[in-house]
This record gives sequence, C-alpha cells and structure tokens, in this order.
Amino acid sequence: MKKIFISSFLVLSISMFSQTVTDLKFDSNIIDSENSYVVLPKKEKDTKYGYGFIYFDEMAGYTFRSLGDLVIENGKLKVVTDEFYKSSMLISRIGNFNLKTAKLNDDLVKKLNLESPPKWLENYKGSKSENEKILNRASKLNGADNPQLALPKLLELYENNFKTEALYFELIFSYNALGKFAEAEKVSMEAMTVGRADDLIKKEHIYSLVHQNKVKEADIFLTEKLSTFKNDSYKIEALVNIIASSAQNNNLNVAEKWLKELKSKPNATKYQRNIDQLENIIKDKKSKIQ
Repeated sequence: MKKIFISSFLVLSISMFSQTVTDLKFDSNIIDSENSYVVLPKKEKDTKYGYGFIYFDEMAGYTFRSLGDLVIENGKLKVVTDEFYKSSMLISRIGNFNLKTAKLNDDLVKKLNLESPPKWLENYKGSKSENEKILNRASKLNGADNPQLALPKLLELYENNFKTEALYFELIFSYNALGKFAEAEKVSMEAMTVGRADDLIKKEHIYSLVHQNKVKEADIFLTEKLSTFKNDSYKIEALVNIIASSAQNNNLNVAEKWLKELKSKPNATKYQRNIDQLENIIKDKKSKIQ
C-alpha cells in the first residue's frame, strides 16, 4: 500500500521559472487542465521538471497528484521515478489558480508511456449529476477567492435552468465578490420570489443593497426578515454589514437601531470586537456632524 502525503496548497509562482523546452508549452490554466497530465515550470537552476496529474476531488477541490520528475536526455523528455514515488503518493491541494502548467498532449503521454486515463482516477468520479459537479467546482473556486473563475460556470448552470438554492447563493456570492452588486441584488430577488432563499442568500442580499448605498431598502428588508434567520452567524453578519454601511453613509439612526439589536443578542460578547469597531465609527461620524 502506498503512503499518502497531502501538502497544503500548490501555490508556485511562475515569475522565476524556466520555460525553455520546446515540447512544453506553459500556457494551460488549472481548470482547463483537469483530468490531464501536466508539467510544472522549474526554477532555472533545477535540472528536472516535476510532473503529475490534475483532477478534482469532490471533497477537497482541485488537486495535483505528483508522479515524479521529467528530465531531458538527448533532447527528449524522460520520466524519472525515484523510490519515494514507487511507495508513496504526494497530493497537493491547488491554491494558485493563476499558475500556468504545460499540459501534455496525447502524443507526449503515449511517448512517456503514461496510463491514460490513470486507473486511480475512477475513485474520484463520484455519483453526482454533471450539473452538481459543475456547481461543486464553482463553489470550491468561490471558496478559494476566485469568483472570476466561478462565475462563468455558474452562469452556464443558471442559463440551463439549474436554479437550485445552492446555485443561487454561489452566483450571488460571485457577483458580490466581484463588485457587481446590482446583478447580485437581481438574482437574490429572484431567489426569494421563487422561494429558494435561505439565510446565506438573505445576508448576501443585504450585502448587495448596502454596497449600492441602498440603506433604506436594506433596513426595510432586515426589519421584515430578521426573525426568519435560522443561523445566528449569518444573522450577525447581516447586522454588522447594515450597521457599518449605515454609519459610513451618515444614516446614524439606522446604524444605532441595528447596533442596539446586535448588542441585545445573547451571544453578543462573542462579537465584542465588531461592536467596539462599529461604536467607534458611529462616534466618529457624530463628532464630525456636531
């Protein structure tokens, strides 16, 4: 049995790496290289290229399985597998989605005598539908702070009428993270209209409103919906967002109203740092008005 070693994240920078081998084109992004053998760029002083396989783990996200090294002999690439890779597996969760790798074409895979596709990949196929798989990938991209990569996948699902509660949230989240607040508001309104709005969507709706300076609309919405929140953390996040935005925009009555609500919560001390910061913002705004 092989030992499995899981590293944190593959976050290599490409700025100081050599790209001199004509057979290797370092122009493939992580998403387009899924289910492919790839070569990592090497540092100029190194004599070997690391290579492996990029796949998607439904639990952990985009993953790189290191398979050994490639060297150049007589102008040709050759696989070098040391004792470590014969007895162990090194798996890295991918954290840098801007990393460019050299995707090996079918001809190179055959020349290097690599199994295509590798048998172990069957373990990661999963039983979810194709739409659910795409959504999971987009969710992992959002979670890795890459909403610009998640958004096209989410829009594809949305346009194909795969409008689940989870899809609505991820789409709204992507729009908000990219500063497209009007689009986020529109989608969250649709989710609420069709009855697919959970706490996550409601808090994201408030976020989209306050970042458009629609404090009045956010105030009305939260007044109506606060009691419907089931998750205290999401409720607190919504309160903090409306208080901060209201104070920053000199809507101090609204800010103080919701600050009082926040401080009345049984677990308010857990958020004392937020409360102190919000109180300081309100005090600062008041001092400038007087």
